[in-house]
Amino acid sequence: MDTDEKDLFRTSLENVTASASPDAWPTAVADFGWHELLEEDAETAVSILSDLQGRFLPHTSFVDDVALAAASRTDWSRHPDAPVARIVFPRLGTAGIGSIVQDGPATDSGDCTVAVAGVVSLDPRETTSLLVPALDRDLLVIVMVPFRDEDLTLEPAGIEPESGWTRVTGTVVAKTVATGAEAASLWQDMRGAAYRALAYEMNSIGREMLAATVEHVSSRKQFGRQLGSFQAVKHALADTRVWQECAELASDAAWESNTPQAAILAKTLSGRFFRSAAENCQQLLGGMGFTWEHSFHRYLRRGLILEQLLGTSAELRAELGATVKSGDMPVLAPL
Repeated sequence: MDTDEKDLFRTSLENVTASASPDAWPTAVADFGWHELLEEDAETAVSILSDLQGRFLPHTSFVDDVALAAASRTDWSRHPDAPVARIVFPRLGTAGIGSIVQDGPATDSGDCTVAVAGVVSLDPRETTSLLVPALDRDLLVIVMVPFRDEDLTLEPAGIEPESGWTRVTGTVVAKTVATGAEAASLWQDMRGAAYRALAYEMNSIGREMLAATVEHVSSRKQFGRQLGSFQAVKHALADTRVWQECAELASDAAWESNTPQAAILAKTLSGRFFRSAAENCQQLLGGMGFTWEHSFHRYLRRGLILEQLLGTSAELRAELGATVKSGDMPVLAPL
């Protein structure tokens, strides 16, 4: 897809999603044909839709769609009126697998009992099953769990219930999907794809916060001077702008170097950009940044969930550091 085609796709999808209600995004995006582009050109599909999600904050997430497509899963439906499978990600704030196989062999597509613990994205689409990465002793397995409310405890995850991110716990009987090297490869593909999508979405959230702050300090005065003319304000905004540039470059580079570490780095730097925007912009907005009337809190609450999903920036930075120390760190992108 060339530049003109990408611009046309972006404009068209923006018009579709901007006119859709926060709950109607699954239908609008599916009818537009986004899932077909996801199979043909994942970079374009993910970067554009994730950017729009960060701007408009729908009550849904397409991280599952992106992750399942990257793992070449075919047992899920694209259409919002048909049932779908959803991925149970680790608890907010950690990248470690929290679901545990308690009883039965997790091998040869056999049944086993799994204590499910993590977060899942739920939206108006009907969910029939959960795809759960779990630990069988120290080995990673992927199991499929029927989605029944009576077997699972569901609670809003994070500080924005309308985001659709839900804490899920419960002990259920599951069917093994993959074990050993196959499970590790499947989870690596899903995790890397999720990091890339989350990075673009957090970059978009950070840009919205920064743009609102720049507009604020450019139009307000204190002691007869424009707020944006004060050196402390300039330094705070410049610091956030530097992290924005780093995050956006890392997000694009994650497609050039298709390694797990490149995706982790993209998510790490996007989280750092978001944190910088959250701290500096809220301070510069003053009291307005703490009100429900201003849009800032909407981006802050959504970003606080996404920054913790599949590991915080601090945890992922430690993971990358351990990889560097081990000598296994690959080249992240060609220079």
